[in-house]
Amino acid sequence: MIKLLRIDERLIHGQVANQWARQLAVNAIVVANDTAAENDLMKMSLHMAAPDGVKVVVRSVKDAIAQLNDPRSSALSIFVVVNCPADALEIVKNVKDIPYVNVGNFGRINKDKMNRRTFADSLYANDDEVRQMQEMISIGVDCEYRMLTTDQKVSLATLLKK
Repeated sequence: MIKLLRIDERLIHGQVANQWARQLAVNAIVVANDTAAENDLMKMSLHMAAPDGVKVVVRSVKDAIAQLNDPRSSALSIFVVVNCPADALEIVKNVKDIPYVNVGNFGRINKDKMNRRTFADSLYANDDEVRQMQEMISIGVDCEYRMLTTDQKVSLATLLKK
């Protein structure tokens, strides 16, 4: 069962490993990222950043969708992490039972070069990225902005109206 889909451009790091994975009580993290899936050093780093006892799988977005749709995945408690709204949208469109999407940290990298606007302390997006997030919302998936599990949930739809 998928517990959460998170957009975080850092993928697995301290907040994901120490707060989100523990709070969600997951036993698997699926990193859906085409670049990481092809880069052995990135894969090794992502595995090392994960909490002990949590299985980490790094797949291309297409392969992650296939794995998440595999009936055997329903026996696991899965946390899915992507680094951009486009990949999250692709998963939301192609995988059933995504309970909600959390945007935790997106858009700081190259924010000026990408013409990104500020929506929150750690959420910057350009017009295409906003459209992708709005499409996820229109599909009917609950979407929130929240960095830490202890932070108050903020509706992504409300933030994007800024």
